[in-house]
Amino acid sequence: MKKTLIYCAAAAVMFAGCTETVRIAPDDYELPFYMDTSDGRVVFDADGGAAAIVVATNADSWSWETEDSWFVLSAMDGDVLWIEAPANYQPGLKEASVSITAVKGEETKAVELCLVQRAGHGIDLNAGGTSNCYLVKTGSTYKFDATVKGNGGSDGRSRYIENYGVDITGIAYADLLWESRTDGDRTMSREIIDGAPVYNGGYVTFTTGRMEGNALIAVKDVKGNVLWSWHIWVCDDEVTSHDHINPAGEVLAQIMDRNLGAMNNNPMDVGNRGMFYQWGRKDPFMPSRSPYRSDLESGNVAECNEPNWEVGDGSATWVIGRDFVAKNLSDAPGNIPMAVANPTCFIFPYGNASHWFTTSNDEQTRNSSLWSADVKTIFDPCPVGYKMPGRNLYGIANQDNVNSYKVGGRPEEYDENGENPDYEWNAEKDCGRVWKRTGDYYPSVGNIYPTEGNTHNYAGGWAYYWTAHEYTQGQSPRAFRVDFNSNGATYFAGAENFCHQVRCVKE
Repeated sequence: MKKTLIYCAAAAVMFAGCTETVRIAPDDYELPFYMDTSDGRVVFDADGGAAAIVVATNADSWSWETEDSWFVLSAMDGDVLWIEAPANYQPGLKEASVSITAVKGEETKAVELCLVQRAGHGIDLNAGGTSNCYLVKTGSTYKFDATVKGNGGSDGRSRYIENYGVDITGIAYADLLWESRTDGDRTMSREIIDGAPVYNGGYVTFTTGRMEGNALIAVKDVKGNVLWSWHIWVCDDEVTSHDHINPAGEVLAQIMDRNLGAMNNNPMDVGNRGMFYQWGRKDPFMPSRSPYRSDLESGNVAECNEPNWEVGDGSATWVIGRDFVAKNLSDAPGNIPMAVANPTCFIFPYGNASHWFTTSNDEQTRNSSLWSADVKTIFDPCPVGYKMPGRNLYGIANQDNVNSYKVGGRPEEYDENGENPDYEWNAEKDCGRVWKRTGDYYPSVGNIYPTEGNTHNYAGGWAYYWTAHEYTQGQSPRAFRVDFNSNGATYFAGAENFCHQVRCVKE
């Protein structure tokens, strides 16, 4: 039996397309008629559950129509189509089509929504624990526990858990915030996550498509506020770990064979870049989509720094600029709740402060250990079984008042093989450097920090790799990282508001 629901549309603008610019009086201007949905497909597993599809339109009203009856449709909060499916006890696949139509005056626009319910159950990703990142493969259905923040562990000294707890409550639905390939191909990015995620009984279920890439899934309350979010790293290549030998000759850790979020570790392949992270935050930012160029000198070259805003499906918007500024909060947990609620927003520091988390100079507050050198925290961005690297990974920082250690040199300081026994890093080659003690290649991915006209900087010419080792002697909060370009490499305590790369280590 055909079912129809008509609902007045809210004046949402998030999916409005680009139009030709027309000079017109402000009072006479009206947005062109638009209509889109946050996803064109929902995939349930055998357990069923609920999913939400955002209908973005400036229409007078919108309605849905379907011939199928194995699910229930309703409208929620004006611009959300709510879909509920019971458990599937049949051996076969269920499929359905829903037509969503918007009306504005005499005009109409329509989109088709595909619903699928599989007979099988999702693979449980929590066999080894919970985390903020899940490493999965293409063409499978997965589920994870959405009631626990990160690994359910500590929060450093941030006092976040003291105020907000470790449990996630008040969940209404799951939402795909974004999905993207590093090369910025929007069409193929749509095939990383197959349909909208589904929430059911404390678990989020999602299905991966045929493309590798990265995505972010959140759970939201009834008002659409983000309660927590998870990085979904879709990579068919086997991600492994091996001994990392530090400058003292110690096997300090078992380190991942690539950057967090990378598809590979092949020199000159943009798939080696992985994700960017502000220090202490769990949610990733996309690197530049520009190809590597070995014919350029180290520097900030515009054609190498093209941002990747070309996401596939998803409801979120990237905000990387000086408009989203940290609040002037000196008491913990400071701006951490804002970071949790806005996982696609770069948090620009307040005033001249060098920490997005707080403006306090109190040692206990500013040395927050959001990422810990000792234990995995609820804000750690690494997948199950891995954590942020700790102390003395890329240099031996054993003097209280020293925050910079030279660990690599200029091209003329190396022999014909690019080696120098006095340095830990070999000479720059193929837009990256090799850690001499293990032969590991680290690409020069650049950083994210909004300046006038730029968001991405130094892609292909400079590298920045975070550790969880905080430098506590100065007045400004800093954490050790390795910086290198073709002219040198330094183990350096840098400001924590930049977005850099991460190479995880085994817990």
